[in-house]
Amino acid sequence: MARRRYIIAFAATIAVVALAVCVYLAQLSATVASNLMTTVDEISCHDVETIEGSLDDCYGRLISAAERMELYDVEDVLVAQERLNLEAASSGVFDALYLLDADGTLYSSSYVRIAAADHAYDEMLADGREHFVMLYDDANGRLETTKESLVYGVRLTGVAFGGHEFVAILGRSDVGAIRNQLLIESFDGQGVSSVVNSQGYYIVGASAATDLAGRDNFYDMLLAGSIEGGVTIDDVRRNISEGKSFTIDCTNAEGEHLVLSFAPVEGTTWSFIMAVPSHVFEERFAPFITMTSFMLAAVVVALGVMLLLIFRFMKRSVSAKAEAAARAEFLSNMSHEIRTPLNGIIGLNHLMERHLDDREAMEAHVRKLGSAARYLLALVNDILDVSKLQAGKVVLCHEPLDMGALIESACEMQRGPMAAKGVEFRREGGELPWPRLVGDEVRLEQVLMNILSNAVKFTPEGGAVTLGAAQEAAPGGRVTTVITVADTGCGMTPEFQRQIFDAFTQERNRNAESQKGTGLGMSISHMLVTQMGGELSVESVLGEGSCFTVRVTMPRAAAAGDAGAQDAPGAPAGGGGAADGLPASAAGDGAPAEPPAPAAPAAAVRVLVAEDNELNADIISSILAEEGYVVDVAADGRQAVDAFAASPVGSYAAILMDAQMPVLDGCGAAREIRALDRPDAAAVRIFACTASTFAEDRARALASGMDDFLAKPLDVRVMLEKLAEVGRSRP
Repeated sequence: MARRRYIIAFAATIAVVALAVCVYLAQLSATVASNLMTTVDEISCHDVETIEGSLDDCYGRLISAAERMELYDVEDVLVAQERLNLEAASSGVFDALYLLDADGTLYSSSYVRIAAADHAYDEMLADGREHFVMLYDDANGRLETTKESLVYGVRLTGVAFGGHEFVAILGRSDVGAIRNQLLIESFDGQGVSSVVNSQGYYIVGASAATDLAGRDNFYDMLLAGSIEGGVTIDDVRRNISEGKSFTIDCTNAEGEHLVLSFAPVEGTTWSFIMAVPSHVFEERFAPFITMTSFMLAAVVVALGVMLLLIFRFMKRSVSAKAEAAARAEFLSNMSHEIRTPLNGIIGLNHLMERHLDDREAMEAHVRKLGSAARYLLALVNDILDVSKLQAGKVVLCHEPLDMGALIESACEMQRGPMAAKGVEFRREGGELPWPRLVGDEVRLEQVLMNILSNAVKFTPEGGAVTLGAAQEAAPGGRVTTVITVADTGCGMTPEFQRQIFDAFTQERNRNAESQKGTGLGMSISHMLVTQMGGELSVESVLGEGSCFTVRVTMPRAAAAGDAGAQDAPGAPAGGGGAADGLPASAAGDGAPAEPPAPAAPAAAVRVLVAEDNELNADIISSILAEEGYVVDVAADGRQAVDAFAASPVGSYAAILMDAQMPVLDGCGAAREIRALDRPDAAAVRIFACTASTFAEDRARALASGMDDFLAKPLDVRVMLEKLAEVGRSRP
């Protein structure tokens, strides 16, 4: 039953996280779509202003023509028509001009007279309007044409000559003459604008008609397709006739999905329509959605992996009812620790979305995002350490080390934090009588760093931390080293001392520093010391301080003068996520701050990046390019070998080689490069870049001819430091 409950809890957690991610992505998509629709509305407003400006220009031309007519010595209507003919010929816009006298008669520039009973154009100004424009329809009176045309009209006041009083001037223009002027495209030509009148006939936007019978109708297009959201064609007609701005989604007869944005053209019964294919919206926000989805998916996967590891760890530890209770507390603490950086990452992602154009805010958010991600990585590394230590899969190194130098190195790394906090550091004990021993230097330093960083964390300003070290001979040519770390901090209750070495245990007190960390550091340290055959113990008095004692027995190493004694300590054991340098927990329970990256190389250095994941390759290339490196990318091991073989000798200073790639893996590619018959084949630096960080993975990479190892996710600072060293060493 207990196992079933935990499986249900695990599945429910994943389901809740997945649901939260889906809701977030849906909201993000809606926000981006809303922003794009705002952009469409802004473009529509701009285009409507362009159209209205063009109409105002035509009205102005008519008024200017009428004003010039008044300057002429016009004796009768025939002379007036001659003048109209000249004005029409020189206008460049109008095919014909018309004067409307007070009794309703139209006089055209082509010497035609249209009686009041034969037209209805005078009614266009009957409601007091100063001007009008309409799509020509001979139902209002034939104007000597069968082409698609626009008719403009402007009211006149006090204009009389030849014995007639004229109340308006009209102009007829072929639609084709202004169609190109008004037709506006947007979204890289994928968004097309058009203008229709209240009857649905196109003023601008459809293919040109040869006569009035051939004109296209917007409503016919809607009838041939479908409208979404319960909107009807009658709704569209009513909104256009009422001069409303609105948006609809529809599908045309060809099956293309469109978003149509409508805006009224002031002073007309026309409506401006911006038609944008739906895929344009998808293309615009797809990259951002993809990147966000990738980041959230990575977080969910990390969460799933950690929860799986937690479940496996708890499953193995269950043997009694007391262990079941401890397992529940473990899950609760783990959930809290995971949710803390996860909440920060999701929150920062939301803030970044809201401040895309604010560089200063984005820089701050990116820094915080990096800190949360590093904390999450440190947590994953510690969990992996715990899991492998519990499973007995951590293989300790047995190589020569200098115990005195190891202790001094750990002390040196903690002197800065102690000084910054105002904590006094004291070093007791003299030189060790047998400093040269055989053991795992990296793991021992990890243990000391955990203990020292905890001492700093729980010691208030003005307190002191004291480290002492002593040695005694043991049987069989071995040496027992005893290291004590005492502090004057807050101390621990007797109850907590009994569980301090359990995973995810922290005693909450008034010290704010006690709230930081995962609670795994001391558990890892205890298991490491135990695997070394040693002992880690603690004595503490609440309110007075604590004293941790490390006791390990190791063989003596060769004398310092021997060749073997000059060898550097070996590689760290396969474990944790940090295969380069100290594991994540070596800096204590808190997530380490990232030091500044090294300076870019003084001269251009060419680097070959062999990475089959396109996104990873793009990110690494961008980082290196920003630091001044020249980067070439190979999508698999075979391409990497071919690129190196085809390059001039000495072109590449380094190769970042992914271990697992199609066609030819990283180890195979490294072996083939080393075997090439060219002087730089043996000299070029090859770095293995892989998420497989066990000791056997490192050994396999080095055996294939690679020089060094970079664990994924890549520590950018470490990568840049190593490449900077390569650049400095080049002639």
